[in-house]
Amino acid sequence: MLALARRAALLWAVALGFLLAPVAQAEEDPPLAYRVQQGDTLYGLNGRYFSGHDAVRQVQRFNKVTDPRRLRIGSTLLIPRELAKFDAVQLRVQRFSGPVQIGGSPAKLGIALIEGGEVSTGANGFVSFRSAGGAQISMPSSSRARLIRARRYVIGNTLDLDFEVLGGRGEASAPKLREQERFRLRTPAAVTAVRGTEFRSAHDAASGRSITEVVEGTVSVESGGDTALTDAGFGIATTANGLGDKAALLPVPVIIDPGAIQTTSEVGFSVETPAGATGFRAQIARDAGFVDVIAERIEQDGVAEFDGIDDGRYFVRARAISAQGIEGLSETYSFRRKRLGVTPSVEPSPLADGFLFAWLPDGEGKSYFAFQLWQQGRQDAMLIDEVGLEGSGMIVSGLDPAVYEWRVAVMQADKEDGMIKVWAPVQKLTVAD
Repeated sequence: MLALARRAALLWAVALGFLLAPVAQAEEDPPLAYRVQQGDTLYGLNGRYFSGHDAVRQVQRFNKVTDPRRLRIGSTLLIPRELAKFDAVQLRVQRFSGPVQIGGSPAKLGIALIEGGEVSTGANGFVSFRSAGGAQISMPSSSRARLIRARRYVIGNTLDLDFEVLGGRGEASAPKLREQERFRLRTPAAVTAVRGTEFRSAHDAASGRSITEVVEGTVSVESGGDTALTDAGFGIATTANGLGDKAALLPVPVIIDPGAIQTTSEVGFSVETPAGATGFRAQIARDAGFVDVIAERIEQDGVAEFDGIDDGRYFVRARAISAQGIEGLSETYSFRRKRLGVTPSVEPSPLADGFLFAWLPDGEGKSYFAFQLWQQGRQDAMLIDEVGLEGSGMIVSGLDPAVYEWRVAVMQADKEDGMIKVWAPVQKLTVAD
């Protein structure tokens, strides 16, 4: 009797497994719904909305249709996505900079990432993709991803986009989705499904940790059978132990004087991070939407410096990073990059009691100079205070023995910002007896 009960339990478990398998599959890859119109038959719909080997028979069995030539008007047919006809969605390179590989070849503007294709960014490499329907995906430096699916099914003109971040980070902006449409940004540890939102996903292959951060809208994060709805302003980490607790995104860091003209050899920003941050990510882009990112730094202290930034107008933002690796909110600032500087020097002149105060400008464009000289401790009583000098130096003679201080400034007239003036550090000169 006991053996019979065990056998019955085993048979029930097997049967239950068969019953639950299609449900699990449906959640991962649900079929498309089509409402039957007058005159429709499975043979007529085949080739128009679905196709493949033995497709009519498969759709018939899936929907338990008795006669493929007789369909009830107004009823719903469920078409498995692997059978549904589709047009490929073109995810094309919108912007890129630095080392970027697409399908094993260097990136080019307008090139498409196809299904199954991989994209990778090297150090200080950035790329953003955009579809004709408005879907946008961006990847910062040191990231790798694969396009799993990019389709628009003929049934209902339905979008199905599935992008996997294999390492590093991916940022997505999804269009307003209609019924049955999907936009997923997954990692090896979690799947993030959205409906009209802006969000970010990251994956650390070494630790196996995946991150989802929601900036706008609501996303559904699934891992290991567990699901969590995550609203705007929250993030969630996924590890081998499953989904973690939702955490509020850290507030916007304070960038000190972000709009100041950047004239020094390196572009630099001082950043004050909020409580709970272990560091921050700072990025520079050519556009306010950060589609065209050109540089980024991840720092633990309060300063981010960037070299190799040409003159021009740019945008900067910073995001605080929590102990779980979740990146917080950011605010975008515009700033001007105008390399302008001057290197001072002093040496004896051909005159017996003279000194040659010289300067070398750094930057492009016509430069003018200002020169000031005073005895140490008496800056209020200038011995020389000249503005608008065009030469590369001046000779000063007749200085009495004393300690002097002096400085030089470089100036340029700018159409956007007026007169830009940059002083070099104060220099010291000792004139002996």
